[in-house]
Amino acid sequence: MDKPNIFHVTHWKAGSQWVRGVLRSADPARIVVGKDSRSWFFKDPIVPGGIYTPVYATYERFRQIVPPGSNDRTFAVIRDPRDAAVSWYFSLLYSHAADYPSVIDARPRLQRLDKREGMTHIFQGHLPALIEIQRTWLESGTRIFRYEDLVADQHGVFAQIFDHCEIHLRPRWQRMIVNRHRFSLRTWWRFGREDVKSHLRKGIAGDWRNHFDDELKERFKSLYGDALIQAGYEKDLDW
Repeated sequence: MDKPNIFHVTHWKAGSQWVRGVLRSADPARIVVGKDSRSWFFKDPIVPGGIYTPVYATYERFRQIVPPGSNDRTFAVIRDPRDAAVSWYFSLLYSHAADYPSVIDARPRLQRLDKREGMTHIFQGHLPALIEIQRTWLESGTRIFRYEDLVADQHGVFAQIFDHCEIHLRPRWQRMIVNRHRFSLRTWWRFGREDVKSHLRKGIAGDWRNHFDDELKERFKSLYGDALIQAGYEKDLDW
């Protein structure tokens, strides 16, 4: 029987390279590498049985490339948009390589702004696309995994991802792969200390509480409060 295509769909700042690394170690021969890193998924023909990771696209845009009923095992990884916003702010300000137009445009602007103004810029200029990706996949009925659950139970959640994707590995090999890519191993030299200039700055859930003041909280609620409730990150606007 032919192996299904695997599509790891996500948005920015949700551990995309972490998940990609695990999938690549699990079945390296099937990983699809595009010729154009910015738009490869939308331009190149789909490779039968290939693993596509990561794919940044709304559900509707994805289904223009991969029609419903295709032989695919698709899953989406999402993250609390508040933590994603904080991570995005520090990446654009310090750590992201300045080889994308968005980084080239954003970095000097963020350097001129104070933190509150910079975070507001992220809310208004960068988060709308992330929120739209989250919304469409949450409404699609596709299997959703949360970044926060991956951080809390790496072995358990990656086991679910492997099972969903029909990647069959011996339990011992599966554990070795997940251990090889665990976040703490990649940042062992820091011993839990934050390095705002590192692309692996922190990676924990709930870090937004250390960076949102009351004004930023109210601004985020007004823009994306309903999205947080839809995604299950809050029950109401009383946070």
